[in-house]
Amino acid sequence: MKRAFLVIMDGLRRDALGPERTPNLWRLAARGTLLGAYRSMFPSATRVVSASTATGCYPARHGLLGNSLALLDQHGLLHPHDAGAPSFLAARRAIHGRALDVPTLAERLAPHGGVMVFSNVSPGSALAHDPDAHGWLLHRAIAHSPGDGPAEMSDVALDVEGDAKMTARFIEEAVNPREHRPVLGVLWMGEPDASQHKFALGSPEAWAAIAAADARLGEVMAAVDRCRDAGEDILLMAGSDHGHETVGGIIDVGAELAAAGLKSSADAIDDGLLPISNGTSVLVHLAPERDPAPVLRFLNSRPWVGQLITGDALRSVGQEPGRDGLLCAISMARSDATNPFGIPGVSLAAKPMSGKADRLNCGQHGGLGTVEQAPVMVLEGGGFAAGEVDPAEACPVDIAPTILAHLGHGDGGVPMDGSSLSGRRRSSPAAQKLHVSDTRLPPS
Repeated sequence: MKRAFLVIMDGLRRDALGPERTPNLWRLAARGTLLGAYRSMFPSATRVVSASTATGCYPARHGLLGNSLALLDQHGLLHPHDAGAPSFLAARRAIHGRALDVPTLAERLAPHGGVMVFSNVSPGSALAHDPDAHGWLLHRAIAHSPGDGPAEMSDVALDVEGDAKMTARFIEEAVNPREHRPVLGVLWMGEPDASQHKFALGSPEAWAAIAAADARLGEVMAAVDRCRDAGEDILLMAGSDHGHETVGGIIDVGAELAAAGLKSSADAIDDGLLPISNGTSVLVHLAPERDPAPVLRFLNSRPWVGQLITGDALRSVGQEPGRDGLLCAISMARSDATNPFGIPGVSLAAKPMSGKADRLNCGQHGGLGTVEQAPVMVLEGGGFAAGEVDPAEACPVDIAPTILAHLGHGDGGVPMDGSSLSGRRRSSPAAQKLHVSDTRLPPS
């Protein structure tokens, strides 16, 4: 029987990979192929990556543009949304007719054995894998299945202990269940992301969260090996969705626009201009009746703007100009400076939506910064060579087609933006062998 499993350690930077800090992930890389040029999405945020992983498509096609975003209704009015809320995809369905505009793996694989998703991040991120209940979804706040609903997971918290409980249940119900064996199981841990948002990168607390997530991966690897010993052909993919940069300063973009006379007030949501924070990036939505030129001129003059992405350049980062009023995007200014623990990558962050914490000197992500755009991905089994580093560029949209190729299923007539990594690997430049020197292990 062919099956596939995807394990995500949310927020793990690729330069944290090494035999001492992440021994199980390092061991998996020695057994499989490390994607040496794997990058995140834009914004480099979990809800976006979840939707792109599930659909094999960029935000321009699946429609979940950011961790937070605006939706443009039929009257031309903009409505701000936190895509992590359990109600977000239902709200999007009400406006646009679908939760996501293309099928997910859960929908594609429903007739072939189904998908089980175990997610310990935000409810919206979890639902992005299966918004229409084609498979099994387990989360601390929500759960569904194609038939009888699964047991609740209310005892799971967004922390190291919560990940441990979820991993145990993932192994019991997805990897080695007594009855139904899904063809795809997804385990999306909340760590080390949750801890890195609270503590400085490189701090003892951050390293402890990384070690705990790596230990959970080791448990999954052992369970997968037992299934292989019983004769199953399993592709195991493990890594992360984005990295983190240290927050070196916080910019209130709404207040800046208001001071320039472009918004009625910093927090106004009814003036047709919504600059919506995605951590170290901003999605700027503009109502159709507003003139974009003054907004673009102002943003182009601001020192806190690292990259101003407009027009066709939005397509180059997987976004569609004009979609839900998207005028432009900002990747905030950053540098390769180090934080007090010697971890490189310091970025400005945009003040988040009301009610969310500003965490100066802690981890953040969302933009195009070097390290936040350098997550990890390892593919083991399914024909991927052991101990190699694949230098070809890849990103989350390639995961779904890789899984479908391993399982022997096509795209069902709905093509994806990504392509199978197994096919591209054979046509990429000569593979490199994995060595300790291939990674930049941060200081102890």
